Formats: sequence, structure tokens, C-alpha cells
Amino acid sequence: MQSEGVADLFVAISRIDTARSIDAILQEFRSIMGRYGLRNFLITGLPVPHDADWQREILGDGWPPEWYFRYVSEQHFLHDPCVAQCRHSPQPFLWGDLPAARLFKRARLVMDEAAEFGMKQGICVPVHVPLSGPGVVTAASDRIEFPPSAMPFIETLCVHTFRSLSALGTPGGGDQPTPLTARERELLEWSAQGKSTEDIACILGVTRNTVESHQRNIRGKLDAINVSHAIVKALRRQEIQI
Repeated sequence: MQSEGVADLFVAISRIDTARSIDAILQEFRSIMGRYGLRNFLITGLPVPHDADWQREILGDGWPPEWYFRYVSEQHFLHDPCVAQCRHSPQPFLWGDLPAARLFKRARLVMDEAAEFGMKQGICVPVHVPLSGPGVVTAASDRIEFPPSAMPFIETLCVHTFRSLSALGTPGGGDQPTPLTARERELLEWSAQGKSTEDIACILGVTRNTVESHQRNIRGKLDAINVSHAIVKALRRQEIQI
């Protein structure tokens, strides 16, 4: 990941972390996602299938009110193909990636009606939390345009926002964070400069497996979902510099 992208992500996450209310977090999230044309969003947990009271899991509602009313009144949640995909896959996906030929009639109706309400294209970022049910951050608009290189940024931002909303008002634990080792800091600084796993292995004179092992340890210590997230969290803890 290049330094400019890391800097943008650092600023975005810092603003979310300093927000002290749900509305403030959602305002920052809406502003950042709007840069990618993603004007409508829903941030929610996903209860078990056929749970008619799924709305209690909503953390942030940025859907058009008319679409929300339609979605609820027609019980679209029970047939939403994005919900089904998020329960089974941890990987972000575009709405357009759903296999249209394999969708049931009611599933196609959900997507067709979403388009009628100005949400023709969208993205889903599943959030799988240990010892808890899955969740999702979904965002959409009439048209979205962003390069594949922006996907890690969007994924990190969505997951971080989900966690921030989930944790709001929950007292923090007393455990001190585990610091990174000197080698882990060195490796993460190379990642921040855009070096690949293979590049770092060559630079440090170690195997790819060793680098990947360090990366797993780093993500665990920082509670990060990917390298981009780890870089930002290490910067905020002032453990690395770029």
C-alpha cells in the first residue's frame, strides 16, 4: 500500500475514533464513502435466518427512507441474496458479482426493487466477529466507480466503522496492548512503503512463510483485519513511522 493511501486511511480512521456519538461516526463514514459515489448504506448485524425482528441489529441506517419502508414491509430481509452471501463468505463483493442466473425469484425482486430506489450498484463488506453472529456494511448508489486498488481501503473503513459502532458505550478493558517487536515494526514499515510479501522476504533475507507468520502476529496484536488496517493502527500507537 502506498504512503498516500495509508495517510488517507489514517485520517479517516482517526476521525471515526475521535467521534463520540453514533451520529458523529455515521457522518464521518457517510462523507468518506461519498467520495466513491456510495451515498446510501446500512450497517447491521445479521441474526439467524427467518428472524423477523432483524431491525434490532441495525447499527447505522443510511438508506433512503422510502426504500427502508419498502424493504421492511415486503420482508425483503428474508430473501436478500446479499444477506445470504454475507453469512457464508468473509470476502467483500460487489452486488454485480452475485450470480443472477442462480438467484431465486424473490431474491431477484429484492435487487430489482433496490435499483428502482436509486441503488443500482453496491458493495457488501461482511463482518465476522468471533463468538458473535455475522454482520455487514453495505453501501450503494445509482452508479459507483472506484479502482480495484481502493477495495482494501473501503473494506478496512467499513469493518472499523462497524466495530466502532458496536463498541460505542462499552467500557474498555484494562489490558495493555502487546507491543510489536523490532522485526515486526520493520516489516510493517516496508509494507507501508508498498512492498509485497515477496519483496519483504527478499529485503530481510527470510522466507515468504516467515514474513506471513510475522504478518499474522501483527494482525493479532493490533486486532487488524489486513495489512492496511495494521499499518494505520501501528501509526496511531506510534510504533512505526512512514
